[in-house]
Amino acid sequence: MVSSPAPPTTQPNLSTELAECGWRTVIETHADGTTTFTQIPLTPEEFLHPKEDYRLPNSTFHDDVAGHAKDVLTRRYASDPTVGVYRDLLIEWDIEGQKDLCPDTFVAFGISNKDQNRSKFIIANEGARPAFILEVVSPRYRKEDREKKVLEYARTQVPEYVIVDRRRQRGELVDEVLGYRLVEGIYQPIAPDEDGRILCETVGVLMSLQEGQLVIEDAETGERLLSSLELEAAKESAEQQAAEMAALLEQYRERFGEL
Repeated sequence: MVSSPAPPTTQPNLSTELAECGWRTVIETHADGTTTFTQIPLTPEEFLHPKEDYRLPNSTFHDDVAGHAKDVLTRRYASDPTVGVYRDLLIEWDIEGQKDLCPDTFVAFGISNKDQNRSKFIIANEGARPAFILEVVSPRYRKEDREKKVLEYARTQVPEYVIVDRRRQRGELVDEVLGYRLVEGIYQPIAPDEDGRILCETVGVLMSLQEGQLVIEDAETGERLLSSLELEAAKESAEQQAAEMAALLEQYRERFGEL
């Protein structure tokens, strides 16, 4: 996500709008030498095709889902120097007239200089394009994420596009994962399986939302792929269980020694 100074907090209504819409900062230098910084809510077009200094909208749900996908996929390809996993990185396309897009998370195969610091993913320089893109729907821009980006990612020949959406319908939260796969230059919907999981062939995983959490499973083994935090928690739990078992065994040894 492109960043900029924090929005003003003196106007609650404006702050809420900025958080939901995202913003760009207009800098004005006045005749007396003073400078003012004004945050302007993004338009749908600016959200769809942001620039480096734009601040895109976010939420805890948005951050959790995109961050989890980035973490898990990064671990999945950690040992492959030709696969890059990126989050909130602008993409400059090699198609005339195509404006920049900034996916929440994407995977590109066949790259070089994996560890290079990038402020932008330039297709012409990389010699590779995204194979998988995940977007978490921003409520203010649902049409852009669910409709317009479908057309643009198909036009840019991205093989798979997955959309994660959470919305309130008739007072209840509705979680949804949608997928599209490029077939002869046109996106075709990916039908979920009986458990509501979307098969992402490009990265070999199944994705679903369960109780508001993104769940990623290996498509071949069915094993749930854990994030770094989940792995650390599992490690701590295993170490605690091992310590408890060791203590219990020591108690048995002492009792048997008395006998």
